Amino acid sequence: MWSVSAVHAAPSRPVWEMDAAVGDGESLPFQSWTADVSPDPAGPAQPPAAEVNWQTRPTGLRTLGFEYNGVWVRTTLHNAAESPRLAWIEVTEPFMDHADCFVSSDDGSRMVYRLGDAHIYGVRPIDSSAILVPVNVFPGSSAELQCLLRNNGTTVSALRFWWPDRFAVQERRDAFLRALCYGALAFAVVVSLVLAAINRRALSFFMVAELLPVLGAATGATGDAFQLVWPNHRVLNLPPYWWILIGLITATAVFRKIIQPGAVEAWFLNVVIGSSAVVLLLAVSVNRVAPMLSLLIQCLSVSLPVIVLMVCFNHWRESPVARLLGVGMLAQYGALLLNAASIFGLLHGQYTLASLYASVFKALALAAALFYRMREERVARAQAQAEHTRELERRLHYEEELRHAVSHHERYGLPNQALLEDVVRASAIGAPDGLSVWIIKLNRFGFLESILPPDTLTAIVKVYVAELTQWLGTYTSLHLLRLEGADQLAALDDSNFAFVQRGTPTDAQVAEVESFLTRRFQSQGLFVAWDPNIGIATLDPSRVAGACGVTDEARIALQWCSAHRRTRVFDAERMKREQLAYGLTLDLEGAIDRGELLLHYQPKVSVQTGQTDSFEALVRWQHPERGMIPPGAFIAEAEATGAINRLTMWAIGEAARFLGTLPEAHVRVSVNITAFDLATPNFVGKVLDVLKAYACPPSRLILEVTESAALSDPERAIQILSSLRSQGIRIALDDFGTGYSSLGILQEMPLDEMKVDRSFVTHIAEFARKQAVLQAMVEVGHRLGLTVTIEGVEDEASVRWLAEHGCDVLQGFVFSRPIDETAVRRWLRQPAFVMRGPRLEAPARVAEPAPLPEPALLLASASPADGG
Repeated sequence: MWSVSAVHAAPSRPVWEMDAAVGDGESLPFQSWTADVSPDPAGPAQPPAAEVNWQTRPTGLRTLGFEYNGVWVRTTLHNAAESPRLAWIEVTEPFMDHADCFVSSDDGSRMVYRLGDAHIYGVRPIDSSAILVPVNVFPGSSAELQCLLRNNGTTVSALRFWWPDRFAVQERRDAFLRALCYGALAFAVVVSLVLAAINRRALSFFMVAELLPVLGAATGATGDAFQLVWPNHRVLNLPPYWWILIGLITATAVFRKIIQPGAVEAWFLNVVIGSSAVVLLLAVSVNRVAPMLSLLIQCLSVSLPVIVLMVCFNHWRESPVARLLGVGMLAQYGALLLNAASIFGLLHGQYTLASLYASVFKALALAAALFYRMREERVARAQAQAEHTRELERRLHYEEELRHAVSHHERYGLPNQALLEDVVRASAIGAPDGLSVWIIKLNRFGFLESILPPDTLTAIVKVYVAELTQWLGTYTSLHLLRLEGADQLAALDDSNFAFVQRGTPTDAQVAEVESFLTRRFQSQGLFVAWDPNIGIATLDPSRVAGACGVTDEARIALQWCSAHRRTRVFDAERMKREQLAYGLTLDLEGAIDRGELLLHYQPKVSVQTGQTDSFEALVRWQHPERGMIPPGAFIAEAEATGAINRLTMWAIGEAARFLGTLPEAHVRVSVNITAFDLATPNFVGKVLDVLKAYACPPSRLILEVTESAALSDPERAIQILSSLRSQGIRIALDDFGTGYSSLGILQEMPLDEMKVDRSFVTHIAEFARKQAVLQAMVEVGHRLGLTVTIEGVEDEASVRWLAEHGCDVLQGFVFSRPIDETAVRRWLRQPAFVMRGPRLEAPARVAEPAPLPEPALLLASASPADGG
């Protein structure tokens, strides 16, 4: 019988008594001695001498230290049986860089084996991934086993006792379990790659990156990689703890990505990962690990899982992902602790595959966490997509409301000007005959707005617009353009509406539309006359795309409407003339500063004496480019822009200066003033200051005011003119007879002179009715104590008739056109005319009229008489 007992033949040498009851991998007692020199790579090392100080190791203690040069171990087997016995001794872990083993028998025979993964796999005496040494012990004899172990700085001894048949059974069971684990890991890798390719998610690649080092570490630790994959390429067989550290670094990076720790945790994990990677790269670069570097790597392999576990536990309550990862890492860490306990001899059993099983469990936990995370992200994406869809719907609804608000009138809901312009520009290409824009202005809207509630007025306008739309729909000859849906009418603002016609409107169409618009309208018991005006402009299709606004020309035409002519069609030539006049007005003040203005004077001849007692000052503009410009070309625009006041002050000052140069102290000069002048603050003071500046007596100045200017604000006009007259300035009423309240003006205004308009004088000798009216005017003027001046006298017959019927002063081309200062001085030295019986005789020499070159564009805007 075999006995199981340790027999110590000598106290200094451990002996294992071989027994049939054992042989399942029991640990053998052994002694160790640290080698002083590196083993010779050319041949097996020689066993140490007998006088070496061997240290006895207790049974189960497997770690021998971190000795780079290697460690010698020895043990003795004794066979007390009656038959020889073959035993297999598992010298160390499956991975061992170098192992030289010597088996010495009592008969003096010795077997030498070069083992370890640093050698070609085929030289091993036993075909197994484990490092096994066959020991054949004869009956009653002993066999001593001595091995030199070196594992790149980490030396681990196993020295387990196996019977070959029992080892075979254990090897088959372990191989089957390892195959299952490898299959599970490979399946997880393939699934991760497929998911990564399908989902294109980085998390799937992270799982592959974490599993590959685990697979490498498992195959390296069990020796399967070297045995099955690269048995003749020892360089590829990395130490298992390198793979373990690579896997832990990758797992830490993957966990960091999945858990998404806080800023401090992320910084700490980054530091740990970086430092671990630096240590690993250093070990790989030298391909040899010093004892302290090996110890550092193994310490990192133990500390990294602890750090990851702390982070997972810190996020334990936040998400199932952290809990799954924590459980997986805890399983792997427990396996590492079991391996360490087995290595140190604290536990006895087969714990070699504990890390592999734990890696599979951690892979499953990682896959579950990954799938849960992907599910969370998918749910989050679905929620985000749903929220995005709702946001798009809200945005589309808002944009639709905004588009409607931008393109429709807020008060009436009709298309506005922006939509009108867009439709017109889009339709202009398909309208070879052009498009005509009609703008309707309801002039009474402002008055109704002041007396009706806003809602009531809005409702009335909507009813009116509905009737107009219905009528336009029945009036098919207009061929109106649809703006949106069935809408053909646009609301430009509260009181302006527009529609667009294809082609050019005819006179009949204009009359029909005007007739409908001017009819009396009834709504809500109210009768409303809108008093509309209509502006029409035909657009050229080639100019619509670049036009600033398609309604601009129609708006301009609308401004030309009046109470006597409600409908106006845009006239480009008229627009050019007005633009030119406006341009001149803008440059008027600059012309005053540059001295381009001058005064011409038209004589006013006394009928009784034939002498000239006064002149009317008429402004001329000597333009450097357009030549001499008459006042009719810029006076109206000067009034509209407010430049007329400075022009009036300049004219008064220039007339005062000129009067100071004349030797005739009785001669006066009349200057025209406007309603704008009368409305100017301190107008009287300004006039007196100008006269004072030129030392001109106020009595030599005549201010001519038109009837329309006086009627613009009668009370203020009376006050201003009375103040001027009280200072000695004479006041004349110009263009008498052209207004509606001439007699009232004569009665109320402080006047000295009445100037009858030229329309009553033209060809007066031929028309009895004109003679009667004019004779009545002269008689009224005389009865009021006014000097009666007749303007526009152009022939001798008129002079003779006026002289015979009591007129006081005559003015016209029959005597002279407006003349300059030099001609005025010559004119004053001779009488204007002499009555010889029935004939009018002129003096020997009369002043020539001053030339007046006038541009063609200005002639249409100039006054026909030009003051004559």
